[in-house]
Amino acid sequence: MIDRTLTPLIRSHLGRGRVIVLYGPRRVGKTTVARQLLEEVPREDRLYLNCDEMITADALKPTSLAALERVIGQAKRIVIDEAQRVENIGLTLKLLIDSHPELDIIATGSSSFDLAGKVKEPLTGRAYEFMLTPLSLGEIKRYFNYNDLQLQTLFPRLLRLGSYPGIVLTDDARADEEIIALANNYVYKDSLELVELRQRQLLPRLLQALALQIGQEVSYNELATGFGVKVETIERYITLLEMAFVVYRLPALTGTKQGMLSNRKRKVYFYDLGIRNALIQSLQPLDLRADTDALWENFCMNERVKYWQAKDQRVQRYYWRSLGSELDLIEAKNGGYEAYDFSYQDKKLTTPKYFSDTYPGVEARLVHETSLLRWLD
Repeated sequence: MIDRTLTPLIRSHLGRGRVIVLYGPRRVGKTTVARQLLEEVPREDRLYLNCDEMITADALKPTSLAALERVIGQAKRIVIDEAQRVENIGLTLKLLIDSHPELDIIATGSSSFDLAGKVKEPLTGRAYEFMLTPLSLGEIKRYFNYNDLQLQTLFPRLLRLGSYPGIVLTDDARADEEIIALANNYVYKDSLELVELRQRQLLPRLLQALALQIGQEVSYNELATGFGVKVETIERYITLLEMAFVVYRLPALTGTKQGMLSNRKRKVYFYDLGIRNALIQSLQPLDLRADTDALWENFCMNERVKYWQAKDQRVQRYYWRSLGSELDLIEAKNGGYEAYDFSYQDKKLTTPKYFSDTYPGVEARLVHETSLLRWLD
């Protein structure tokens, strides 16, 4: 079993009279983490409920507190897996935690669109939310007991095939086949469930367009014009893909909140590069690719997201672009900014003059193949 960085963080939030909500895409290890936490209490105190089973999902409908108490019995720690399958699951969780604050309840879901919409209002002030991502470099390093040089040799594979647990633990001969199956059978199908039937043909085209634009500024207006749909449709679909844990967005640092809200340009990254490459049928080695720097940028962004998640800190992130110059990542924290640019190969980096004039004292740093691990240390 791979030790996940998130597990002790979740453990530290148990016993506080609140529900733990664990989000994340399918096959990323949510059930494994939840079961590991479940097995830390005596057998007679634990209960696992799989809501992919219709009879279990039906039993958890909030018909009455008495009926729910019959389902949970004497259990003190309960895992409700794929909780979004339960009708009115938010009310079910509210009834249980309000009446039995001594319970440890862990609810998992593979779609924040489905689950968050059902639990946000009923569980206001009653839940802690966590998101489980594909494996981080730190988790891979610990599992294989690698030093930094050994871990660095994995970069080309991770840029090509991603870091889902099942892919990292699969040999090269089968990994290509596995990531294609994962992309088609889980990621794509789960995303398709979220969109209107009449526009389902738009989703694969949009995914492909976004996959081809990682590392670039994405214009909602240009996508809308190209696909012959409204800008609001593009924005809504990208939001749905974000809620299905396929992509996430990075806004531009414009200097004003009004500018940020009105700017219909974003960078869009994939939570996992293996999924991205499989969706566009591009699994070639790095020496046969023209998109290595774009993959590297996405990879660095993903690892930085995981880095701050492990520290349980929320950091505002942006990119900066002006007058033909660009910086890939601006982090806002403690009232100041830190600026970074990403390149797979080392190169000379000069902080753009306009950026320096606007944000004096902030020097940009280059994150490349041999400096990434120091940046994440």
